[in-house]
Amino acid sequence: MGATILIVDDDVALGAEVEDALVRAGYATRRALDVPDARRTWSELRADLCIVDIVMPGPSGKVFCREIRERSDAAIIVMSSLSDEDTIIALLDIGADDYLIKPFSMPELKARIRAVLRRRSLADGADAVTHATKQIGEWTFDLQLRRLSKPDGLTVPLTQSEASVLRFLSQSPGIIFSREDILAVGRSRQYSGKDDRAVDTLIKRLRRKVEVNPADPRHILTEWGKGYRFEI
Repeated sequence: MGATILIVDDDVALGAEVEDALVRAGYATRRALDVPDARRTWSELRADLCIVDIVMPGPSGKVFCREIRERSDAAIIVMSSLSDEDTIIALLDIGADDYLIKPFSMPELKARIRAVLRRRSLADGADAVTHATKQIGEWTFDLQLRRLSKPDGLTVPLTQSEASVLRFLSQSPGIIFSREDILAVGRSRQYSGKDDRAVDTLIKRLRRKVEVNPADPRHILTEWGKGYRFEI
């Protein structure tokens, strides 16, 4: 049996269609019609991937995505008819791995699932090979646990995208990387046209966590018109 997938959508017909397609593809599935139901199911299931609609009765899918990301490394694919830039970026900011705009085809959904699970598997494999840390100013960056810590015991968790980008930049100090490079490493999204803002938002989040003064960064530096570089 393949990965276990939790489908969260109040659209009964679409949920049934998605579940049927995924079961036929070899995945184990569970369905929930709203966030309270999804919470109960999650506590029993601990799925490998959650496919979550945003607009539902009661708490929104955004609330559930944030809850999952705070407590788990499970992959998240958001599906919604909402397609405005601010909504998409906000969802990626809270840790969604991909965003699928309704209506979509089942082959496209399955391709997105395979891609997300493959990236997660590769990242987990890389972390398993080496448990390493890097020193960034006063912070110790634990690459496997994806967190920053100080000698006084203060710890700051990083999302998978934040950790991937920080690891990528810190391993090559002094080298300028374009927004496209960072986008690919951070796996923030798979869309074109609005990528610059998504990358800049991710960098701002990292600076708030890493830098003593995010407005005057010492480690994650902007190269205007080119991208970003890292300095120890």
